[in-house]
Amino acid sequence: MKIKKTTLTLMLTALALGGFVYLYEIRGKQQQAEIKEQQKEVFDFELEQIQTITIKQDPETLTLKIDEEAEEKNWNITTPVEKEADLQTVEFLLTELTNLKSDRFITTSASQLSEYGLEKPEITVEIQLKDGKTSRLFLGQPDFNGNFIYSQLEPEGEPPEEVSVLLLSVNFKNVLTKPVSEWEKQENSDESLDKIEESTNKKEQGETTENSSSNPEVSPSPTDDYLLTE
Repeated sequence: MKIKKTTLTLMLTALALGGFVYLYEIRGKQQQAEIKEQQKEVFDFELEQIQTITIKQDPETLTLKIDEEAEEKNWNITTPVEKEADLQTVEFLLTELTNLKSDRFITTSASQLSEYGLEKPEITVEIQLKDGKTSRLFLGQPDFNGNFIYSQLEPEGEPPEEVSVLLLSVNFKNVLTKPVSEWEKQENSDESLDKIEESTNKKEQGETTENSSSNPEVSPSPTDDYLLTE
């Protein structure tokens, strides 16, 4: 059975149209969705690339640095004190930074940054990577609802005439504004219990010794012996 030339032409045209629809409609939408998702990410580095995090806010600056010489993963506070940092608290911050996203932004001129509190930012987050690159994120004032914070990622090269002001969740600001004491390594609860138990045992032993010395054993007197034998 021979296929007519017109029928073959129609079949080839249908296949071509189907391929066109797949490439430009289905696959195109998938790529657009992927690009849109990437555009939401504030930073483009991975958690393992971070070496130092500095949080600047009046009147204090907190600097956290990974201890690359330690056998186990460890972070230290280098400013304003030199102490070992609480690993869980730091890792939570690392996760927040690498997963930080914003699907809302405002394009404005650089001269209008003061309207968003970004001319003199309330908080500056400086992140230094192991390859030497540095990223800075500035946080300004909250929006009128108080649910978002105006922020700006420092542009590379010369300052542009127009900048993008990102809106970040106010919860991210709460992560950054902890007192230094909450970044310090907390004493292990098991060790604390052991110390409390040890202190209690010593106290009980001391009280027992004190009671023994204050109530010595009384020996029977000769008079007592006489009364017993009589």
